Amino acid sequence: MKQFINMRYPVELLKRIDNFKEENDFITRTQAIIYLIQFSLKKLEKPGLK
Repeated sequence: MKQFINMRYPVELLKRIDNFKEENDFITRTQAIIYLIQFSLKKLEKPGLK
């Protein structure tokens, strides 16, 4: 299931996300953002990082 959300991002953060997207061959900004969120959440789930 997917849900639409509308968010505002600081311009500097969007520049960093767009650079990440290009460097890692993501097609869309949304793909890059989802990857970054999932990657960060997995890091937080590891023991000793909470």
